Amino acid sequence: MKKILFIGSGNMGQAIIGGLIRSNTALPNDIYIYEVNSLTKEAAIKKFNVMEYADIDASLKEFDIIALAVKPQIFKNFDNDQTMNKLREFTTPNQTIISIMAGITIKKIQDFFGADRQIARAMPNTPALIGESMSAISFSKGFADEKKLFVENIFKGIGKIEIVDEALMNAVTGLSGSGPAYLFVFLEALIQGGVLSGLSSQTAEKLAVQTVYGSIKMVGGDKTIEELRQMVTSPGGTTINGLSVLEKNSFRSAVMQAVKKGTDIAKELSN
Repeated sequence: MKKILFIGSGNMGQAIIGGLIRSNTALPNDIYIYEVNSLTKEAAIKKFNVMEYADIDASLKEFDIIALAVKPQIFKNFDNDQTMNKLREFTTPNQTIISIMAGITIKKIQDFFGADRQIARAMPNTPALIGESMSAISFSKGFADEKKLFVENIFKGIGKIEIVDEALMNAVTGLSGSGPAYLFVFLEALIQGGVLSGLSSQTAEKLAVQTVYGSIKMVGGDKTIEELRQMVTSPGGTTINGLSVLEKNSFRSAVMQAVKKGTDIAKELSN
C-alpha cells in the first residue's frame, strides 16, 4: 500500500479519503492529514480513523503521495508561509504530488516544488461526497505509467474520471466543477415554478427531484440527448410552449455563458 499525506482535509479532501478507504486503494493507517483547522482535523480523524501529521519535517520523505487539498488562494501565499516552505524543503523527486486546486497549473506547482516533480492535477466536483464525482485529470510530462494508474484509481474511488490535456482544465472547472451549482439552481427554479402554479412546496420538491433524477438516468442509452428531449416535445403541446419561454429568456445562452464565465475565472486564478 502507498503512504499518502493530505495537506488539507476539508470537504473534498475528506471525500477522496473516503473513496480511498471504500475502494481499498489505501488503508486508514496509511493515510495522514496535515490540517491547521483543529475542528476539521478532529472531524476527519474521527470519521475515517486516519493518522494525524502534526509537523512538517524530514519525515515527509516517507510518503509516496502528497495530496494538495487546499484552496488555490492558500497556494498563492505558499512563498510567505513558513510551514509550506517546509513542505517544499522536504519533498523529493520520487514522490507524487496530486493537486485538486482550481486554476493552479502544473507549471506553477513545479515552480514551487521543483521542475523534476511528478504532478497530477485533478478537478473533481462536489458529487464526490456521495461517490458520484466527475473528475478530470492531467499529468505532468514524464509521469510514470504505474503511478498514473494509482492516481486514476484514487479518483475512481469517488466516481468517474476523464484524462484531459491540461490546456482544457479551465473549461473542465467551468463545466463540471461549477455545474452542480447550476443544476441546483435549476432544480430550485422547478420547485418554485410548481409552487407558483399551486403545488405545495413539499409536493413540488418531490416532483422536481424525481423528474431531474429520472431524466438523468435516461442519458447514456441508445438515444442522444436531443432525441430524449424530442420524446417529451409534441407539436403544440405544453412542453414546446414551455421551451419557447426558456428560449425567449435566453436560458440556453445563459447556461453557456455561465460555463464560459467559470472558465474565464479559472484562467484568472492561473495567472
